[in-house]
Amino acid sequence: MSNEIAAARTFLSDELPSLLDQLKPDQKPEWGIMTPQHMVEHLIITAKLSLGRFNVPIASSLEELEKRKKHLITDGPMKKSIQMPNGNNDLKPLKFPNLEEAVKTLKEAMEEVVKREEHQPETKVNHPFGGPMTATEWVLFHRKHIKHHLIQFGLLPDYV
Repeated sequence: MSNEIAAARTFLSDELPSLLDQLKPDQKPEWGIMTPQHMVEHLIITAKLSLGRFNVPIASSLEELEKRKKHLITDGPMKKSIQMPNGNNDLKPLKFPNLEEAVKTLKEAMEEVVKREEHQPETKVNHPFGGPMTATEWVLFHRKHIKHHLIQFGLLPDYV
């Protein structure tokens, strides 16, 4: 598992910044309705959630939690066009003036996520589908989730 954690940290710290720099404001997704900036802002919200800046209710039953968590922290494909647990799947109003500012904020948030995992790996924060997850589990999830969205915008090849 330690190799997986190291790979996830490397992806978030070293690979992600240059991949984000390739994202263009008018880039079209291969699926879904998000624009590049919506996707980046979605990832910022997920980072803040993992850092405990706000809470969301757990949408999985107790019976499903372990199975879902196991899937969330493996490095493999996610379903495309996943619906939000609260049923609100409309695009949210953008919070940043442009994609560049959103990308800068996401890079900073991911640095904080990785630092937390390195210094406080057992800190737990709820994931809406996986329940209580440690900082280490969140780092593994972020790698999976971010890869999913980079594939969505053609910045990484699909798993196929």
